[in-house]
Amino acid sequence: MKIFLSHLNIERKLAELFQTTITRDFIGLTQFFVSSDRTTILPGDKWFPRLIEGLEKSDLHLVLCSPKSVERPWINFETGAAYIRHVRIIPICHSGLSPQQLPFPMSELESVSASDLEGLRKLYSGIASILESAIPDAKLKDLADQIKAFEEGYQDQLAVSAERESAQTSIVTIRSPQVLCVTSKQFLGLRQDHFDIIQKAFPETTTHQRELTSQSVRDALMNRSFDIVHVSTYVCPKTGDLIFSDVDLSNPVEETSQSGDCLTADAFVELIKTHTKLVVIASCESDELATKLLSEADVIATRDRISANMLAAWIENFYQALQVKTLSEAFDFAVKASRAPMNIFYSKHDLRIELDKKGSNYRTN
Repeated sequence: MKIFLSHLNIERKLAELFQTTITRDFIGLTQFFVSSDRTTILPGDKWFPRLIEGLEKSDLHLVLCSPKSVERPWINFETGAAYIRHVRIIPICHSGLSPQQLPFPMSELESVSASDLEGLRKLYSGIASILESAIPDAKLKDLADQIKAFEEGYQDQLAVSAERESAQTSIVTIRSPQVLCVTSKQFLGLRQDHFDIIQKAFPETTTHQRELTSQSVRDALMNRSFDIVHVSTYVCPKTGDLIFSDVDLSNPVEETSQSGDCLTADAFVELIKTHTKLVVIASCESDELATKLLSEADVIATRDRISANMLAAWIENFYQALQVKTLSEAFDFAVKASRAPMNIFYSKHDLRIELDKKGSNYRTN
């Protein structure tokens, strides 16, 4: 039986817990397509058909429902697709959202509470009925305890994120900013227009530098100070590592950074310490990387799936506005102009850019 599991990327650990536990308890009779809150930037046009294929082949649709997820367009898109196909849908409520609080029309579906023992029994009963099998003798109490532990950590994470989103304490002025674009050869071939937009947005008075490998990024950040670092390469959703090797665009889910050319998230954080004021992550699932960067710089990251054209519009509006507005003002303007689902997290300050009127430096490595 094929199960489509729809969830936000920030709720990935809970999705993986359900996937692992259900697969084990039903002795491999289930096969999961684990949806995630990824962008379509690097996977490009090949990833979306894979998601549609997963929806078309699913026999059961599970959707993790939290106060945040039920507001996301992609969660509702995936659930609506299952509804149209008359696939059984089970909303799994967690982290402060009860079945009674589900919005219409999801409230019309038979839902369960994730950390409630009776709710888990009902979930397992639903899976068993589709499989036409007995309900396995599972350790649901242990699963409920693990879900409660996730919910506690999840609420803490949301509280920190909310604080970061509004924690501006002062405005720091950057004069003639130094800009580093971190990308890969594969990504550059797919999205050259994004980098052309950035170069055009900043006048020739600003120093730009583009790096395509982990070694060149290390060398650049060790030997020079960059005020703004723009990341447009594949980011491992589990570790936050930056991957510079070619990525299989037909594989939509579990790319890892175990091999090939990569820069670990922790190493990247160390490299941008002290000098970098802003990191813009305009690629893939970036929650893990963004979280690790928060203590060192202001961070902008995607918060939902986003089309390449919408992201390009946001990049153009943001970097042009940043020449004359503060960081917070430029961010707000770009979101309103492009309607792109982006998040901004402040470390210690808001930023203002002042451009020099002379000089010209642009380097491409």
